[in-house]
Amino acid sequence: MVKKLFYISALLISLNVYAQNGISIELASIEFSGNNSISSVELASVIISKETPGWFSQFLNKFTPFGEPPVMFDSLIIGSDLSAIKTLYLSKGFFKTKVEYKYVIEEDEAKLTFNIDEFAPAYFSSFKINGLANMIPEEYYERINDYVSIDTNKIYEEAFVENRKNYIITFLRDHGFMLASFERPNIYVDTVKNKVDVEINFNTGKRYTISDIYTVRTGEGMNLVDDQLLKDIVGIQPGNFYSYYDIQRGQVRLYRTELFTSAAIYSVISDTSGSAVPLSINTDVGRLHELSPEIIANNEDNTFNLGLGLSFVKKNFLGEARKFTAGISAAAQNISEFIKKPSFNDSTVFGYTDARVSIEQPYLLDKPINTVLEAYYTLQKRKEGYDSRLYGSKINFDFELPQFTYFNSFNAYFNIERAEYTYKRSYLISLLSSYIRNSSPVPITKDDADSIAVPYIDSLFTTEPVSKSTNELIGFSLGSSNTNDLLFPTSGYNLSLVIENANSISYLISKIFNSDFSRPLYLKVIASSSFYLPFYSSNVNSFGVKFKVGHIFNYRGDKAQISLNQRLYAGGSNSVRGWGTRELTPQEEIFDIKNVSQEDLEAILLKGAATGGFFLFEGSIETRNRLFGKFGTALFLDYGNTWNDIQEFRYDQIAVAGGFGLRYYSDFAPFRIDFGLKLFNPQDRRSINKKSFWKDVLQFHIGIGEAF
Repeated sequence: MVKKLFYISALLISLNVYAQNGISIELASIEFSGNNSISSVELASVIISKETPGWFSQFLNKFTPFGEPPVMFDSLIIGSDLSAIKTLYLSKGFFKTKVEYKYVIEEDEAKLTFNIDEFAPAYFSSFKINGLANMIPEEYYERINDYVSIDTNKIYEEAFVENRKNYIITFLRDHGFMLASFERPNIYVDTVKNKVDVEINFNTGKRYTISDIYTVRTGEGMNLVDDQLLKDIVGIQPGNFYSYYDIQRGQVRLYRTELFTSAAIYSVISDTSGSAVPLSINTDVGRLHELSPEIIANNEDNTFNLGLGLSFVKKNFLGEARKFTAGISAAAQNISEFIKKPSFNDSTVFGYTDARVSIEQPYLLDKPINTVLEAYYTLQKRKEGYDSRLYGSKINFDFELPQFTYFNSFNAYFNIERAEYTYKRSYLISLLSSYIRNSSPVPITKDDADSIAVPYIDSLFTTEPVSKSTNELIGFSLGSSNTNDLLFPTSGYNLSLVIENANSISYLISKIFNSDFSRPLYLKVIASSSFYLPFYSSNVNSFGVKFKVGHIFNYRGDKAQISLNQRLYAGGSNSVRGWGTRELTPQEEIFDIKNVSQEDLEAILLKGAATGGFFLFEGSIETRNRLFGKFGTALFLDYGNTWNDIQEFRYDQIAVAGGFGLRYYSDFAPFRIDFGLKLFNPQDRRSINKKSFWKDVLQFHIGIGEAF
């Protein structure tokens, strides 16, 4: 007996000696074997033991808040790891799984291995719901039954049961059953047949209506907002059936006005009478006047912009929760030069300045249509090609959609804009040189073409030419966002459709009054989609694909007169990342310039024939992986280009870029640096080894948010 106790004590000492504080043994690796149905990444995410980070992460952690400290091996927590692994397998229908472990210690490192024998999973046999029949309207009962119906060929999953249970309880609470509740699901497992029967008992309680709406106002601006305004914004009326969804939507409406520092809607259970319950709208009203400086960082125009802005906001402007905003901003693409010489007149600074005034109101014609009326004036200075001046006004209608719709965003807008473009001498020379080379019957070098183009342009334009155009746009956009995470999606999809019609109202007016009309009529359609595929069984790694196609259908007039900012472009930090912003434009001109007159040539040059396309096709494939902490990497393959027409589309003109990127995932948005390589350049088909890597191959981008 004494000998047995001695062996047991020795075994316990050997198991726990490395968990003592005096010995530092890093856990170098954790491996799983036999796990055919659950990935090692998912298993590693549920256990307490973690692999020690790499040397670089540990090095950073020593003197910065980044990186991670070393992780020591502790045999005492292996028992908890075994329980966590078994629990995960149970949740996925593997009720017979066995898990064993072993570890090896070499010098100052430990290697831990879990050996898993999964056995066969169990399948759903039935899914029974009790307590709803004859307690809720028949149509509700049928709808719930349709949703929870199961496929008996489906492996049991706890998440599936949880999803159906949550759907039912949410549905009940959204349709008047405020106090609906459920009991813990009963799971009956037949380990011989590997079948599972699920039974959930619900208690609907009474179906409640709203008896009254109370309001409570606090804060420094409480006397500047009246009670009726709160009720109008929330939009819930006495007599309506209680709906948790309506309450949530009402809170969103309150916050959207930006009048309140806090807002909440409660059901006052203590004042319930029979089957009627009052609601209380509790708000803290903040300041109604704000003057705010801001730092601007965005990806506008597919390139990273950094700058400063100042805005003034008057809330509850003229009542009814309207918001008046006036702001000015300036941003540069090459911020270092802008800091040295803070002037947009300097030839080395590229970016934009913008001034705009807007009025926003949450309702239109007593409907929850968020309406924004805006006037703006924008100056853009580009590195190559042209500078632009845009000014106009826009009215936008953001419609609030019902709870269950495939598309969950819908916007309609009307925009009148005046665009003026000042073309740079170097751009016009480049454009004419390209014409000469493409139309020459014999090969001609760029230098020879330039030698012809330079004196011709200098004689044709004594000053920088300016083109002017006016456009009025009617458009709408539809969106469907169904991803599991806003900032770092790992599953789901996003869809977007934008349709714009240009100048049709002006054309109709010209016909009515028999006036001249020379502007082009066109329809622009852009459809984009992104899908996040279950390539990884992990919430820290993601694999996504993006597709985007756009076309401008010109059905009257000269499409060369379509404003440059309305055309389609590829290239940039959210596009084909081997190219700079708007670098991928059509290779072929829209015009036949053979025997062209001087007047025709001047007209062609001023129209900017080679700037922007009328058909766009692009896509991306990207994998995003966390390194450690908030740092991550990305590998991507981008492709795409623009053409003058869909009939000109050719596969051998699709530009292809590949590359990698670094990510830092902050709490509000990811910051990224991407390095794109031109793998196939349709405008320069020399092999890569004959090109300058830094000048002709590499392009890097700084951005906020993921590329898609």
